[in-house]
Amino acid sequence: MTVKVNNIYKEYKYLYGDTPLQGDIFKVENLCPSTEYHTPIVVSNSKNNYVYRTSFSTKELNPKVNFTSTASSINFNGTFDEGDATIKTYVLEANGKRIEVDGKNISSKGKSFTITGLDPLTTYIGKLTLTVSYGEGNKNTKSFEASSEGKTQQLKLSTQQPKVISVGNVIVAAESNLDYEETNAGFEWRRTDWTDDFASNTGGAYIYEGTMEGYIRNLNTEKLWKVRPYYESNSGKRYYGEWMGLDPTNTSYFEPTVHTYAKIDVQNNTASVKGYAMRGSDNVASQGFKYWKSAAGARAQGGSKVSVPADAKTVEASGQVMTAELTGLDYESSYSYVAFMTTTEGQTFYGEVQSFQTGVDTSGIDSPTTAEEAYEVARYDVKGRRISTPQRGLNILRLSDGSVRKVMVK
Repeated sequence: MTVKVNNIYKEYKYLYGDTPLQGDIFKVENLCPSTEYHTPIVVSNSKNNYVYRTSFSTKELNPKVNFTSTASSINFNGTFDEGDATIKTYVLEANGKRIEVDGKNISSKGKSFTITGLDPLTTYIGKLTLTVSYGEGNKNTKSFEASSEGKTQQLKLSTQQPKVISVGNVIVAAESNLDYEETNAGFEWRRTDWTDDFASNTGGAYIYEGTMEGYIRNLNTEKLWKVRPYYESNSGKRYYGEWMGLDPTNTSYFEPTVHTYAKIDVQNNTASVKGYAMRGSDNVASQGFKYWKSAAGARAQGGSKVSVPADAKTVEASGQVMTAELTGLDYESSYSYVAFMTTTEGQTFYGEVQSFQTGVDTSGIDSPTTAEEAYEVARYDVKGRRISTPQRGLNILRLSDGSVRKVMVK
């Protein structure tokens, strides 16, 4: 904090505590943020002492809790204006979930979390607590808190027309605003001639961008059925969509449904990818992911006509929701990847083409090297992910002369 004093006593010296002050502008350090100070300054010469009183406030931390929601989830995100304050601990908590990290690790540990399995149209409170240290040697501490209410959306479960891909085998679907990671959502189906004495059949579903789908096999083709979607929250309450009739013999041809999730975890030269593959009328020969080096930020739409390079590599995966590890990638390179499904008829269907950037190779970085005229051209965190601004902890700098330097940012 820099303080300006009206220098009306030209022949006197200024003292802040026992510290002599030079001129009429001086810097007061080791203060607590978000704090108002009323400070006496002694003005003296060999004969007289005068007390000059001034007041000032340090920069606000402005802790806030922000949120985004679906019908079944809330993502709480904590923010603050750090400035030159020393953050000792960062704690974000809501509904039994909690993040607590040392201030030096906030950047690498993240500052948000998502709570799933919630009831629709329900309010939950998120709380952020920041503890700062200040004073000589950061011996003093003070906590600052903020809270915010996040409300889940009204639930949407709109049953779509079932797809009978072969006699007795049906894909059922519904439009939904549930979180895509919900695991306790699915479909209930029963024969139309059953009374309430007979329990319905149930099966799980997967969700992708507002559509939940499930697969029902071997329905009795001599009977008519009905189906509806459901969601059960962590509280045990179950919510239903509307019933829709189903004739298991009314077949049509349907293509597979394939999607590529954009959410990805990149660790240096390894990437964890996720995709979605629901079979259509034809049987499945293989499914998984294709990936290749590409121009940065390359993207394309999914479908049966996605252009995949001939040198693309393939990793197979199973399940309606597929995951795979892409290993041995080149460092500091752009890659594209896409989920695929190939049928026994020889057709291949693709999801959306997504892209990512691998990190820097930190395994061979030696002691800091210097070049007199070298300048920074790229900056990375300890996991090799490129960052645009300095972050607390170890930063890895790549310089214009090709050398690499480790820098500790406090």
